[in-house]
Amino acid sequence: MNQIVAFDFESHNVRIVLDENSEPWFVAADVAQSLDYRMASDMTRSLDDDERGTQIVRTPSGDQEMLVINESGLYSAILKSRKPEAKRFKRWVTHEVLPSIRKTGSYAAPGSVAALPAPTQDRVHAILLIGEAVAKVPGVKAGIAMAATLTCIHDNTGLAIEHLRRALPVANEPICSLNPTQLGERLELSARSVNLRLQSHGLQFKNDRDEWELTESGKRWAEALPYSRNGHSGYQILWNPEVVDVIREAA
Repeated sequence: MNQIVAFDFESHNVRIVLDENSEPWFVAADVAQSLDYRMASDMTRSLDDDERGTQIVRTPSGDQEMLVINESGLYSAILKSRKPEAKRFKRWVTHEVLPSIRKTGSYAAPGSVAALPAPTQDRVHAILLIGEAVAKVPGVKAGIAMAATLTCIHDNTGLAIEHLRRALPVANEPICSLNPTQLGERLELSARSVNLRLQSHGLQFKNDRDEWELTESGKRWAEALPYSRNGHSGYQILWNPEVVDVIREAA
């Protein structure tokens, strides 16, 4: 198996296969997508025989033989592209990617961490694909799907994911930070009493899964933060500290 180096160009994933002589071959399908060709075959049809070939590329579904082009073929494809990004793509490849590959055998964007080992990359990529598929199932909320995906990545690779989990989207500005237990500490009440008071004031209700869910009025006072732990995924409700006054009024 030849070494595979992957990088992103303006949200497009482009894979490079280094042959036995450490010469880079670009996966034609990735380049075609980046340069707005309809199909890879449209891009490679006019290339010379020594500018194109095939290489075995590792994918989540297994090793596959893919059409690749060398550096000369890449430049020919760029020159024929009408996409405005083509010039930026060429400059990036020639000024950053190729010099880095020839110097270190890999490419890392400025400020990025060292690349993961190939087996770990494959596991992460496969899990992300599954997570994307789950997120598209009707009724599944994207935040919950991604929280579960991050947990699955951690369980299978040991990678730290807490900082990424905190970046998951919430409903509004992150001013809501207190769970029912913390609210109760301010009111000298148990978490159960706090939840019942929030319910009686029309801010939350129990759904069909016996979980607390925000009402429309409750969304003014709280955020539902996606989480996944101990095999369970859902939303944890965090409240704005100012809701303490509402609970007092409801007493």
